[in-house]
Amino acid sequence: MTGLAEDHLDDSPLRVWALRAALALALIALLLAGAWALKNIKGGEGPKRQVAKISILPDQPPPPPPPPKEEKKPEPPKDEPKQQMREEPLKQAEAPKPANEPIKMEGAAGDGPSAFAGGNVSKEYSGGSVVTGAAQSGGSGADRAQERFFANSAKQMLRDAIERHLKSESTQATAEFKLWVARDGGISRFELASSGDMRLDAQLNSALDETALALKLPPPPPGMAQPMKFRLQLRPLG
Repeated sequence: MTGLAEDHLDDSPLRVWALRAALALALIALLLAGAWALKNIKGGEGPKRQVAKISILPDQPPPPPPPPKEEKKPEPPKDEPKQQMREEPLKQAEAPKPANEPIKMEGAAGDGPSAFAGGNVSKEYSGGSVVTGAAQSGGSGADRAQERFFANSAKQMLRDAIERHLKSESTQATAEFKLWVARDGGISRFELASSGDMRLDAQLNSALDETALALKLPPPPPGMAQPMKFRLQLRPLG
């Protein structure tokens, strides 16, 4: 009996060690299973949505900047007495301007027929033309501003429409196209330059076809140069 009891006491540490090893192996297996499941969940996400970006291509390079204005150098102090001597006789000899001399005024013209803000003096004035500072410019500046505003509005509307209609699996792509706009704002014609990928070109042509049928732009400014040129860039969202 004493020998059997001693054998039983010797087996207890072995059983404890075996139990601990089994628990450790079970914990490791549980962690590995959790990591594998998390990886499958992340890998099962769908493809990211694409975003289209459209840029306006200029017809010609921008004009060179105007030459810098030459700053008038201050005259040396030794010339100041001569300037003062010339001013005095001018003040003494100053006489009222004749009635038929053109009036010059700095600043913007008023709302009335005359160059001033109030009064109807144009009927009483019989001299030459009235000058209001800077010379009046033609309509070219206003026309260019209208064309820029229309082009930016069209770019935004085209981008939104192409994003809705484009069905492409390409993650990144760049293409250029020309657009003709009718007087009422409808898209009358477009031309797509080849991107080098026949499948992408077919998808872009299909998206532009649907855009031309569904989208109506604002009426373009009169005399606007056509066609309008755009660059389309596709990139993944996020």
